Amino acid sequence: MRKVVFVALSAFFPPLLAGLSGEPARAADLGDWRQDRSYKDEPPIYVPRYFSWTGFYIGGNLGYVTGDSSSASFDGGFDAVGGEGLTVHPSGFMGGLQAGYNWQAGNFVAGVEVDLGTLGADDEDSTGTAYVDAEYGGYGALTGRLGFADDRWLFYLKGGLALANIENTASAVAGGAIVGTDFTQTEETRLGWTLGAGAEYAFHPNWSMKIEYMYMDFGDDRSGNADGDTFTHDNDLHSIKVGVNYRLQQGPAPLR
Repeated sequence: MRKVVFVALSAFFPPLLAGLSGEPARAADLGDWRQDRSYKDEPPIYVPRYFSWTGFYIGGNLGYVTGDSSSASFDGGFDAVGGEGLTVHPSGFMGGLQAGYNWQAGNFVAGVEVDLGTLGADDEDSTGTAYVDAEYGGYGALTGRLGFADDRWLFYLKGGLALANIENTASAVAGGAIVGTDFTQTEETRLGWTLGAGAEYAFHPNWSMKIEYMYMDFGDDRSGNADGDTFTHDNDLHSIKVGVNYRLQQGPAPLR
């Protein structure tokens, strides 16, 4: 009789039977939470992060600059050279500071930047009948930047306004000496335009290095002499510089 009851119970209540037989009951679809400790063994979930260029930055730069400066007079100031004038090639080292702000959307970065520094570029030349000299001093630039970011790399174009203090000197020469009445000199802060490109790499969440090329064109300036002659002075520069920036925001942002 007891065997019959046992068989009947085993057919209709297998969990109960397992308990009666001394074996722990286990639901096939749930498992035993007391023995399943995988939730403690799993590594923490890693939330990927992307590098963001958004935010303010400030830095410094050093570089080299070279260009062309032409002085000419078409009404007698350079009689001995037929009014064609002379061109010199000022060159030297440059240095300064930059500051700006970037906005990043996806891989695209837009920003504004201000540059302030000094240009140690100068050159002079004399043909025996004419003399020309060009010297540069302080400079500044206000530019917009548009770039493409690949994580910690940023490749960009920039363009805008440029200012520079430029001194141009010219005169006719006779017997190896400057002719006083043909002498002219002008020193002004000239407004021009600039266009350039660069690459920047963030080697730390808040620090980056860059290399940048810029072309600056300051157009024509005019001056006169005691003889009433009119001179034109055309100035432009090419620069290559390396710099370091410190970004004021707090490093990478969470992946969106």
